[in-house]
Amino acid sequence: MTVIRCSKTIPLPKNAVIRKNTVAWTTKRGKKKTGRLNENGNVIIKLDTWQIQYRDENGKLRRETPGLKSEDAARFYLAKKEAEVQRIKAGILTRNELEQSVRRNVSIQTLIENFLNSLIAAGANQIHIKQTQQKLQYLTETLDIKFIRNITADSVEQWIVAERKYAKKSARTINSYTERLKCFCNWAVRTGYLEKPPLFALKKLNEEIDRRKQRRALTEDELQRLFTSAKTRKKDGKDDRELIYRLLAGTGLRSKELSLTTPSQFDFIRNRFTVEAARTKNKKPDILPLHPDIANRLKEYIGQRNIQPAERIFYYSIYSLLKSFKADLAAAGIEQKSPDGRSLDVHSLRKTFGTMLARAGVPLTTTQRLMRHSSPELTAKLYIDVDPLDLQQAVGKLPMLPSLPSDADNS
Repeated sequence: MTVIRCSKTIPLPKNAVIRKNTVAWTTKRGKKKTGRLNENGNVIIKLDTWQIQYRDENGKLRRETPGLKSEDAARFYLAKKEAEVQRIKAGILTRNELEQSVRRNVSIQTLIENFLNSLIAAGANQIHIKQTQQKLQYLTETLDIKFIRNITADSVEQWIVAERKYAKKSARTINSYTERLKCFCNWAVRTGYLEKPPLFALKKLNEEIDRRKQRRALTEDELQRLFTSAKTRKKDGKDDRELIYRLLAGTGLRSKELSLTTPSQFDFIRNRFTVEAARTKNKKPDILPLHPDIANRLKEYIGQRNIQPAERIFYYSIYSLLKSFKADLAAAGIEQKSPDGRSLDVHSLRKTFGTMLARAGVPLTTTQRLMRHSSPELTAKLYIDVDPLDLQQAVGKLPMLPSLPSDADNS
């Protein structure tokens, strides 16, 4: 068991002076260096860090480079490892328990960086990664989490109570934080930093009871007024918000997805378009139909501006579009927030798409497929507005029920 100065091998420097096996040279910054010439003509130089070597409980030689720059610190670290081997031999703990303990002492910031790298490797988009980083950073700072062992269900539940009471955060917002923390803990279990997920029993808050923002779909009249408003307020022919609104309401595309589309995604012969996996929320590709009228408008728009197959068709940011959308609503005389508390934003056009399909009698499973949802329940729950008048008309379609016998008849 010993400590050894770390070294590395480099090619022989051009200005090196060789004396027997010793090599001396000066770096570009004027720093003098020395090393030892090996049998292959390369130079072995000593580093500032130290490596330790010891035999474990099975007699296997182990080498570790803890990054220590002091020989005394390296010897202290070696003594610690020797003590661990003795504890394992005495049956006080196992090697697995020891390694698990080491993993649990890795800083939370290091683990978060590793977790984010795993998301990047899995192909997550930059917006999701950035939001995940921000939320995990906020939670670790608020809960004073230094190591992953500090994450407990009790502490998270106390945080939820405080956020609800003092910060007035909605159930949906809080769920977005806790779900990311759960994903992080599950990753830590898979990679061996945790034995079991500490937040397994933590339940999501009911977002339906405390939904701060409820979107509604536009009516057909409102939709036409919005199109007219966007066309009237068009600025110098540089933008065509009317076409953007028509595409969002007629395809169910998200505004971010539409902003990234190129002509190569559209097949104007078959009137369909390809949704590329890299540009979607669920990271799944799909081929969807396109209404002929919208297809003709879009084809004409692309041709007039000579947009190349790989170029973006529209150039707008989500925030600038939302600002214009609010102004177009106001110009059309449409209230952004209705008396029942539901509101309109750009994403309401996607909800309008689902609602119009439902009112046209399109089956729910077909609507789900067109909106690219994971389940028909999600489509029905969030993206279809059912008007009381629609319900009344549905009941009116029932066949006449047979008259029930009266009490006098029974007697």
